[in-house]
This record gives sequence, C-alpha cells and structure tokens, in this order.
Amino acid sequence: MKKTFLISFVTILYLASCNSSKHSDTIETKATENGFLLLSTNEFEVKLNSESNSQLIDVRTASEFDLGSIENAKNFDILDGTFQNQLSTLDKSKTVFVFCAKGGRSNKASNLLQQAGFNSVIDLKGGYTAWSKVHP
Repeated sequence: MKKTFLISFVTILYLASCNSSKHSDTIETKATENGFLLLSTNEFEVKLNSESNSQLIDVRTASEFDLGSIENAKNFDILDGTFQNQLSTLDKSKTVFVFCAKGGRSNKASNLLQQAGFNSVIDLKGGYTAWSKVHP
C-alpha cells in the first residue's frame, strides 16, 4: 500500500512539473546507467553555451562531418580506428559534449569516454539529425 502511494505521488509530481515547464515536450534529460547525460537538443544547446572552452566532438565519419556539423565541433570518427588516440587531445577535467547522426555511435563514444576517465560527458539525444531540425 505504501509503495503504491509513493509511486502514485512521485508520478503526480513528475507530471505536474512537466506541465509547468514551458518546453515540457522537448526537455528529456536522462542520466544513463553508465553515468553520462543524454540531453534533448534544447538542453544540450543551453548546457553547451553555458560552458566556457567546451569540448564538442562529432563522432560521425569525415564525409558526414563535411556535410555539416555543430559549430566548433571536432571530428573524432569513432569508426576509423583513431578515436582512442584522439581522446588524448581532450581535457579530462572538462565536460565533453558528444554527438553522431542519430545517437548510436555517440552512445558508444560516451561509454568509451567514461571508461577513459572523463567524468562529465553529455550526449545529444537524437544526434545531428535532431539538431538540424531545430537549426536548419
């Protein structure tokens, strides 16, 4: 009985907080089981803009990167075998923002970043595909 009440109470609080948010349909912060954050396009952009000297990496292929990317992103292609070596150019004490086309490769990259000792990793939910819908 107490458990049911608690679940109902938490659900009501969650729904109430969503309804009070101006952008409730676009805000989808999610901490993954591995500890990095998966943020919606809007949240990712706000967080990226709030960090000075942000480290933004696009893990898509060079040909995908050449077709367009987020401003100031560096291309660390996760598929070409150089990704692990390129990590040495990043500062482990700073947040790393990561994205790919839709989210699969950036999820893998985020896990690798965590394993390599990066404490703050933020992955763009929906990848560049989601980003380009908001920023055509």
